[in-house]
Amino acid sequence: MQAEKGASATGHGPPYPAQMAISGEPVIVPQENAKAAGPSGGTGKLAVAIAVMAVGTSAILIMKTQTGPLTTAFYRLLFTTLLVLPWALIYERKALGSLTPADLLRLAGVGLVLAAHFSLWITSVKLTTVANSVVLVTTHPLMVAAISAVFLRESTARTALFGGVLAGMGVAVMFAGDLGGGGLAGDVLALGGAVAAGIYIVAGRSERRKLPTGTYCLVVYGFTTLFLLPLAYGETRLAPAAGMDWGWFLAMAIVPGILGHTLYNYALGHVPAFVVSTSLLGEPVISSLLAALLFAQYPSQWALAGIPFIFIGIILAARTSSRQENPPPS
Repeated sequence: MQAEKGASATGHGPPYPAQMAISGEPVIVPQENAKAAGPSGGTGKLAVAIAVMAVGTSAILIMKTQTGPLTTAFYRLLFTTLLVLPWALIYERKALGSLTPADLLRLAGVGLVLAAHFSLWITSVKLTTVANSVVLVTTHPLMVAAISAVFLRESTARTALFGGVLAGMGVAVMFAGDLGGGGLAGDVLALGGAVAAGIYIVAGRSERRKLPTGTYCLVVYGFTTLFLLPLAYGETRLAPAAGMDWGWFLAMAIVPGILGHTLYNYALGHVPAFVVSTSLLGEPVISSLLAALLFAQYPSQWALAGIPFIFIGIILAARTSSRQENPPPS
């Protein structure tokens, strides 16, 4: 299952606490699968490869739409919710029926944060380069570590702290390159999307321990769609700018959403978590290459200088996370 980039394993307790988040869209996997990930198998490697390519299309599909970003976010979540619905109704009806008003209120709060993430990140894709937007939103694992350390008083390994410093340096370099180029607003929004994704992962942690994947995704995505509805209506009265955009909306839900993230879930049961975590860095690479081929949009020299620092920082944080899965860092 799906939340658009980094990785984070979440606390104890069966059956669904472990999570990967891609493009800000969380991918929740059973803890036992995350723990059982052993030596890479051929199918696991193939799943990772396909998943990386699938999620790498996310920003490109956004670029292809002519509709406003808030309306794009609304329809992307609406279609994703509708795709998850049959699974939840067929296989998880008991879990859905057991939800209490208090559960729904907490999940609504999680959905509100996810709506903020999609609003910020999809808008950023339209305002800065694909490379900058995707790289900056991919820093959300570092946001999870920071939020957990500052607000939850959870310990953070020195390696992760060093990774955060390196990534911060890379972000500063990318920001500096856009100071006079008009892309700074998009950079800030992408980083805001990473912060929102980090809050989303931390805030939803306790609920993911209790609920099956489909139930959690269906309810949270449903609330996210509802929160995006008035924003989309205010932006476009819910009318896509072009007829082709309906196809792009559906493609966003199917390819980077269901296909990409479902295969990441599968891969976590067949290859080491660290391999899957670091493979997520392939998303900004693929997105940038596609942007260059399709839109003649190339990363700036400043971006090329800052991206290595960010990638190394994320790798250090992911490596620390994989070593500390019991107990996990977030």
